[in-house]
Amino acid sequence: MKTLLSLFILSNAFTLAAQETDFIVPANTQKILTSAERILSVKKFSLGDDVTIIIPPELDGWTVTAADASIGANVKIIGKSNMGASGSNAANSGTSISCMPGNIGFPGANGSVGMSGKKVSMNLKIRNIGMLTIEVNGGNGGNGGNGGVGGTGGAASCRCNAGTGGNGGSGGNGANGGVGGNVTIVYNKIGNVTVSNSNFIIKNTGGLKGIGGMGGPGGKGGAAGGCTDPKSALKPAGANGQNGVTGNNGVNGSNGTISISVG
Repeated sequence: MKTLLSLFILSNAFTLAAQETDFIVPANTQKILTSAERILSVKKFSLGDDVTIIIPPELDGWTVTAADASIGANVKIIGKSNMGASGSNAANSGTSISCMPGNIGFPGANGSVGMSGKKVSMNLKIRNIGMLTIEVNGGNGGNGGNGGVGGTGGAASCRCNAGTGGNGGSGGNGANGGVGGNVTIVYNKIGNVTVSNSNFIIKNTGGLKGIGGMGGPGGKGGAAGGCTDPKSALKPAGANGQNGVTGNNGVNGSNGTISISVG
């Protein structure tokens, strides 16, 4: 029983020590957060003038609770979300054998969706503050890939007309932009410091939509002639294929939510 009690007291002591660890970044410094700093509960929280905090791609956001916060001028918290990858362009179709129509062009690949913006949640008791900008926009959606060129129709021969060209491949669809990150700030004042919502600038717009890929050009019709028999009528060239359809555009991501209030 005594052993369990001792372990409980020791565990609480470690937790309290972790909560009271200071987070201090000197002026004119850029700091990339680590996974261990994803959630902070600290006694002293200090960001000097012109500090930039980077939320890396592997973290989905940042949560901070601080009992004594000082934030300098031109301080930024930036969490860039990954853009969606663009779809690859399609390969072109080849030439068909005599008399056969060309193959339809291959379709372009679809773009991938932009990542959602990072979530930032801060509960601060503020001793002094300049200006804090939080930028957690959603990632842009990827563009669709272009469709491939339709295949060339087969050449005419003595027994048949030239083949028509294949239609171009359709363009890939553009992807949707990612949703902007949600930002929540709850603050209290320490002493006579002046703090208002105007001390915070929030940028959490949704990512831009991806654009649909272009349809591939139609393939050329097969060549005329192709027969040396003088008794055979000249076979005309095949008609060209039609261009492929352009892919659909994605949709812009919606803006994230913003909540700034006095606790």
